[in-house]
This record gives sequence, structure tokens and C-alpha cells, in this order.
Amino acid sequence: MSASVCVLGSSSKGNATAISFDDSGRFVLVDAGLTPRRVRAALVAAGATARFHTLRAIFLTHLDRDHWSPAWAKQLQRAPVPVIVRRAHAELALAMGVPAACVRPLDGSFRLGETAEVQPIAVPHDEIGSTAFRFECEHARIGHATDLGRVTDELLGAFENLDMLSIESNYDEQMQRASLRPFFLKQRIMGGRGHLSNDQAVDAARKLTASGRVQHLVLLHLSQQCNCPKLARDLFCQQVPAMAASLVISRPNEPTPLLRVRRVVLV
Repeated sequence: MSASVCVLGSSSKGNATAISFDDSGRFVLVDAGLTPRRVRAALVAAGATARFHTLRAIFLTHLDRDHWSPAWAKQLQRAPVPVIVRRAHAELALAMGVPAACVRPLDGSFRLGETAEVQPIAVPHDEIGSTAFRFECEHARIGHATDLGRVTDELLGAFENLDMLSIESNYDEQMQRASLRPFFLKQRIMGGRGHLSNDQAVDAARKLTASGRVQHLVLLHLSQQCNCPKLARDLFCQQVPAMAASLVISRPNEPTPLLRVRRVVLV
């Protein structure tokens, strides 16, 4: 028995990750920035056992348009599932079209049915922040963090002893500085409340994979203007060589392989 994870797509144009905690075929989404149609197609393309109708909950990191697609509003009216957000995001979720009957504000850790313990971690991003999640089930411990301006001590503590880590690696600092983007946008991205650079992500990954438990390291939300997969891969393989064979880079328009995760017990 194992858990499974598939990043269905990740970029400034849309983000969604499917997680199954067992072999039942039921799954949750972390973020719904891809339309329901794209999620359905990506599940099929990835060869996932999960099917669209077995969706049991949506966890939103925050409500930017690349993490919540308005197309989900109609889908959730037809087939409601809980949409789980930190309480700080609940009012905005309603304003962005999440049906009121679906919104589940979250104050702290909680249990999702009989399958998983979920811990939300507030991380700095723009005005009201984003949310990282730690999922722990019988079979695996999974950390997911994207859209954060810096890695906090709280996040490092919450992400100890993971079996899988998915983390943002948004931009290369030199490419960002040399880009034609306006100064205010560069400041927003690089100012500690925007996005993680490759170097920041490497530093976090080095710390969080040191236990030897992490089976998959997935890079999320690579900028298409100020990053490139080869650049990120080369840096991670050089700086975190133990994870070179297990490194997966998410793509904007295609799913990652279906990643199986099992709890590792070190003796």
C-alpha cells in the first residue's frame, strides 16, 4: 500500500496537484488553478487510478487566479466537495466564487476522514500570505509548499521527516534581475513576500532531505520567463546530489509521472 502524488500542472498559468492517500482511487487536489476539464485530462494522461468523480476535497494554498480557476464554481455547485482554506482566506474564497456550502475554514491541524492528518502552515506571500500543507497518512508524509517569499523556521519544523517534498523553485536570481520586468514586480517577487528563488529552494531542500527519507523531490511553479528546467536541475543536482535521481520538475501543460510514496523507517 502506498500514497501517490501527481503534479497535474504548475506555472503562473495554473497549478493543481492530485494526492491519493491509499489505493482506493479517491484523491484530493492541492490548488485548483487548472479548469476541471484540464484536471480530468491530466489524470488520464498521467495514468492515475484516481478518476475525476472520486475527488474528495480541494485544499487551496491561496486564491490567486493560477491557484483557483473560476471554472470550478459551476463544477462545485453540481458536485460539491469541501474546499479547505486557512481562516484568513475564507472571506476571499467566497468573494472569488467558491460556493459558501463548500468553504471549510481551517484554524489548525485536522483529520481528513480516516485517512490523513493535515497540517496547514502559514507562509509569507503578498498581503495575506499563502498556505503550505503537510499531509500524513498511514503510508507516507508529504510536504507541499508553493508561492512563498521565504522559508520560515515554522515551515522547516513542520516539514521534518518527510517521505516526499514538493517545493517552489520559481526563478533564477540573475535572470530575474536581468529581465525586462518592471522594478516593482521584481521587488514583489524577490522581496521576501513573493516567490522562492532556485537558491532559496536548494537551501531548503538540502535541510529537508538530510534525513535520507525523502523519496521524491518535486520542483513547483518554475517561471517561464526567469527560469528554465535545465538550469534548476543542474543546480539541484550539484547542490543536493543525493536527490539527483529522485528530482522531478513540474511542467506548465503536462503532468509529472505518478509518484508512489511509502513511509520510510530508518533504523
